[in-house]
Amino acid sequence: MTEHDTDRLAALERDNAKLRKINEALMRRVELGLADNGNSFTFFQVAAELETRIQERTRALEKAMADLEASNFALQEAKLAAELAKNQLNVAVETIADGFALWDSDNRLLHCNRKFAEMFPTLRQLIAPGLPFETLVRAAVAARLIRDADADPAGWIAMRLAQQQAAQDSLILAMSDGSWQRVSEREIAGGGRVAIYTDITEIKRQETLLRERDLAAHSQLLHATMNSIRQGIAVFDSDGRLMEWNQRFVELIQPSQAELASGQLAEWARCCPLGGTLEHATPAGLTLEVQYNPMPGGGFVMSYTDISERKQAEQALRDSEAKIRLVTDAMPALIAYVDNRQIYRFTNLGYESWFGMPRSEINGRAMREVLGPELFDARRHYVEKALAGEASVFELELPAPRQHIEFARATFIPHFAADGSVLGFFALIQDITESRHAAQALQQAKEQLEVRVAERTAELSVANGRLREAIRTIEDAQHSKTRFFAAASHDLLQPLNAARLFLASLAGQALSPTARPLVDKTGTALEAVDDLINTLLEISRLDAGAVETELRHFPVASLLEQVAEEFGPLAEAKSLRLQLHGSRAIVHSDWVLLGRMIRNFLSNAIRYTRTGGILLGCRPQPDGLLIGVWDQGLGIPTDKLALVFHEFQRLPEHHSLCPKGMGLGLAIVSRLARRLGHRIVVRSQFGRGSLFGVVVPYGDAAAVRSAPPAEAPAALPQAAQRQGATILLIDNEASILEGMCTLLADWHYRPLAAASASEAIALLQQQNVVPDAILADYHLDHGATGVDAIRSVNHYLGRELPAALITADRSDEVRQLADDGGWAWLGKPVRPARLRTLLAHLTQAAANP
Repeated sequence: MTEHDTDRLAALERDNAKLRKINEALMRRVELGLADNGNSFTFFQVAAELETRIQERTRALEKAMADLEASNFALQEAKLAAELAKNQLNVAVETIADGFALWDSDNRLLHCNRKFAEMFPTLRQLIAPGLPFETLVRAAVAARLIRDADADPAGWIAMRLAQQQAAQDSLILAMSDGSWQRVSEREIAGGGRVAIYTDITEIKRQETLLRERDLAAHSQLLHATMNSIRQGIAVFDSDGRLMEWNQRFVELIQPSQAELASGQLAEWARCCPLGGTLEHATPAGLTLEVQYNPMPGGGFVMSYTDISERKQAEQALRDSEAKIRLVTDAMPALIAYVDNRQIYRFTNLGYESWFGMPRSEINGRAMREVLGPELFDARRHYVEKALAGEASVFELELPAPRQHIEFARATFIPHFAADGSVLGFFALIQDITESRHAAQALQQAKEQLEVRVAERTAELSVANGRLREAIRTIEDAQHSKTRFFAAASHDLLQPLNAARLFLASLAGQALSPTARPLVDKTGTALEAVDDLINTLLEISRLDAGAVETELRHFPVASLLEQVAEEFGPLAEAKSLRLQLHGSRAIVHSDWVLLGRMIRNFLSNAIRYTRTGGILLGCRPQPDGLLIGVWDQGLGIPTDKLALVFHEFQRLPEHHSLCPKGMGLGLAIVSRLARRLGHRIVVRSQFGRGSLFGVVVPYGDAAAVRSAPPAEAPAALPQAAQRQGATILLIDNEASILEGMCTLLADWHYRPLAAASASEAIALLQQQNVVPDAILADYHLDHGATGVDAIRSVNHYLGRELPAALITADRSDEVRQLADDGGWAWLGKPVRPARLRTLLAHLTQAAANP
């Protein structure tokens, strides 16, 4: 029931009471009126009026009773809801694992759970709603339930009450039963506070265990640290009793077990120097350096350092000094030591003899005083350099011969302290009189020799000039040969290209059975000529040094697996077993050139092996990794091993196995090995097999990069041919244009042939046609190029047409020009199948721009 319903019910009850009083008063008045005069009419009027009022009041009372009944019903429902909410709250509070207490604005207990009451086992009768917070605190302190309050009960109570009024952070309570409670108090709306008491005994226990473990670890670390110190360490209290020590202390002092147990050591073992250090000799014959260190809280720490070896070293140093004195006195040189104040501190016997005075008259005196102004001024510059930390060597001429010394070489070497300052310098003066005389004689001989050398030099210069002329002639011949091969190969490739085009067109015609073999044999011959020209070009580039190397670090297994995969089908076609024994080694070489060498080895092994197996593998060598090919072929006679690396050398013994070949493969291998700086290994037994290999230096695994792609270019995917497509051909060779037009016409293309860019544009204007693709040779007449021709045609048409450069120039520059223009590149002589695939792609690109 709400507060409004309660107020309304009270008002209705008051009105009902008033009505009852009025009714009673009216009844008395009627009774009194009848008794006074007995007037019937008046009685009737009063009765009627009374009845009317009674009926009105009765209806009002009935309505009020109905309202009261409704209010009572609502009140009953509200009471039930409140009772249910209270029960649910009690259940919820009881389910809380922590202690729960709710205080009103007057700090009186409103509600708590069983866990809260269990925290105060002796005060359970006291804990009930209405209990003041202060009463509970004082009762708990009086019952000694809170361990923190034992030291100062009143002060702790005041602190607790103040904290409860301004609760911000949680409070940790240590209970007398050994448990720990964390109290979290927060103010609630409308006044009052809610408190949660969490049992953190286990957390505190874990903290204690961790603290004890840390202390134990620190103690162990401290003991380990003390035991690792090479000094003896002992800790004494203010009464001089031994408290802590390390193992080194026991080794040096050697106390008895009784002394260690009682802490009472002999006086000498805990003697305390008033300041600095104290040296003490132990009964065991050791010399100890004892140092006293007071501690702030009382007591002191003693450190014991064994300086027996140092004392022995000092004695040995004194002995060594005496020996050094003997050695320096016996040396045929003047030796002295001068400090940074230019005062002699040490001189050997030779120095004293040269001065003609004992060391007692030299050591301890200034250099200027001993040498005199004239000799000292001659040395002053070098003395100042030595004291500045710079060594110097100089020669001097003595004013008068003493002990046959006329010329001497002096060496001043600075003596540095640990902090870098100069403490003085060592002076070493050696007699060079004989060497100076010998030098003078040598100078005379040298002058005579120079005259003879000048004569020989002039003769040698003439010979060198002739040699340079010979080398220049050889280089010119080499370059001339290279240029000849390049030009000849280019000129040969042009007619060869035309021949292959005509042959391809002829092969597409219907031929008689007798003509077809001739066409096939002609194609095979042209293939051989093509291979020969390409090989000669490669040899000429190697001889001219035009082959660039790209050395890298890479795993050799990657290259060998790639090569073995390429040659596997060739070996299988000859029924040969090709085995690969790889290696996990890293090598340093050129991936492409090294692969070319291995491919030549494998190609020869497959070519000259009838039956058996071929092994591609590796073996470690002192200077690198041997990558070799072992075969079971015919082998090579010992007297002919050196010939196989020469050009056009093919052994007669091998003709029966392979009549083809030009004997250039191993010549290329030899040049590649020289270019890379690799060593070639060849071993063979005639009739049993051969080994051809190359030794490659090892690489660095940390510098490995990804391997380059395979050397062979990927074939273009097949594309559908657009029959009737217009192809613009630009080439300055009429025979090539004729062959290309014939071949393209056979393939159902529409060829347009032109010898230059201007002729091509005029042809397009005349026929009013836009070609689907352009095929242009790179080298045209009058210095023009196919690049210029393609760009001119595109500029005339106002669009970019698919194009390709078809050229016998296989240089990287031409390939780069094609890539820059976005065009294809095709080398001459053109392979018809490759050309047909390229045309299909170009015309498809034109159809789908």
